[in-house]
Amino acid sequence: MKYSHSLLLLLLVAFVITSCNPDEREPAYLIINNVSVSSNPQTQGSNCSNVKDVWVYVDNQYLGTYQLPARIPVLEEGTKNVILRAGILENGISATHSAYPLYKSDTRSINFIPGQETTIDTFNVAYFPALIYTWYEDFEKDAIGGGFSLSPEPNNNLAPLATDSVDVFEGVRCLKMKVDGTNYVSDIETNGDGYVLYRGKDIYLEMNYKCDHEFTVGLRGMLANDKRNIPVLLFNPSYTWKKIYINVSKFVNSNYDVPKFKVYFYLTTPPGGSEATVYLDNLKLISN
Repeated sequence: MKYSHSLLLLLLVAFVITSCNPDEREPAYLIINNVSVSSNPQTQGSNCSNVKDVWVYVDNQYLGTYQLPARIPVLEEGTKNVILRAGILENGISATHSAYPLYKSDTRSINFIPGQETTIDTFNVAYFPALIYTWYEDFEKDAIGGGFSLSPEPNNNLAPLATDSVDVFEGVRCLKMKVDGTNYVSDIETNGDGYVLYRGKDIYLEMNYKCDHEFTVGLRGMLANDKRNIPVLLFNPSYTWKKIYINVSKFVNSNYDVPKFKVYFYLTTPPGGSEATVYLDNLKLISN
């Protein structure tokens, strides 16, 4: 009987010791609901964004990436330096979460208290001030198509500007590419002889779009006596406006023999000769 009581007491002590793990600290919680992106309309264009996540750093240590809105456990106590970075889906792909390198972070001091919540309703980011805006087009200044020209494709159709308020993303105009059984190809490219894009930089094409048929966005390498089409991304239909961040850096880096690049958009008539339409707005080719 005494042996049974001793064994029971020993098991109880062992349970108490193992259940009272001193390393299991109570976290504080950081709640982040929204993000705001600011820009200078005159020099940086539209502030339209598509931020999906917040990347959190505490005292310069990466804590994690969290989908917004987020309730984040933080195993820290006291006042800490917190950095919040805006996270995007690079190239619109759900598997490519990335902290956007062209947005500045939101940095603030937060006093973390275990068991208590700190709420940041909206964290604020903006474009870095020294970015290179190689090309920006919002189609508001030029009634004949802004920064576009025809490329030398047969039966090409210069996309007219859409002025219907149902189709325009913001402002009063966007670009409308339309093909049908007569004009079966729309291949439009940026004006001029191309842009110098520097290798080793973060280079992104930002844009708003909607479409009822797939289309291609790419770079056109301007060689001495030739052009090289470099497809970057094939878009699937989207019947509502979307914002996308396209990383073109690797295409610039790998085409080391190309001195200048144009941006092109390519749309062809679907099988059967029916119509297809693409709308584009707020096009930015920017780098650090």
